[in-house]
Amino acid sequence: MKLLHLIVVAAAAASVLPTASADERATKPFAISFSSDIQPVAHTDFRYPSLAGSKNLSGSCDVSFAISAAGEPDAIRVGECSSDVFRMAAKSTVKGMMFAPRTSAVDNVKMEIRWSLGADALLHTASLN
Repeated sequence: MKLLHLIVVAAAAASVLPTASADERATKPFAISFSSDIQPVAHTDFRYPSLAGSKNLSGSCDVSFAISAAGEPDAIRVGECSSDVFRMAAKSTVKGMMFAPRTSAVDNVKMEIRWSLGADALLHTASLN
C-alpha cells in the first residue's frame, strides 16, 4: 500500500520569491507531497525551492534510499526529475525525514516527491492508496 502524505503551507513570498521586498510580502500556498511504501514518522520543515518559486514551477522527482536500523535515511539517490530545480530539494527533503526504528536496515526504498505551487496546491488532498 502506498502512502500519499501532503503538507500544505502558506509561505511568505520573500522565501518563495527571493526578489520580493519587505513591502511586497504576501502568502503563496504550496504543497509538498510524497508517496512511498514506508511512511516517515517525523520530518523537518519542508521548503519550496526558491528558484522554482520564482519561476512559478511545480514538479516532481523519483528518489531511492536506504533506511538505517535507527530510522535515518541513507544512500539517497535522486532519479528522474521533471526539472533540475527540484533535484537538490528532493535530496534535502528525504534527509529531513525520520522513519521508525527497525531491527535491520531497509534498502531500495522508493519515493516520489511532488511540489505544487499556487492554485495547483489547493487541488491536492491527502489520501492512502
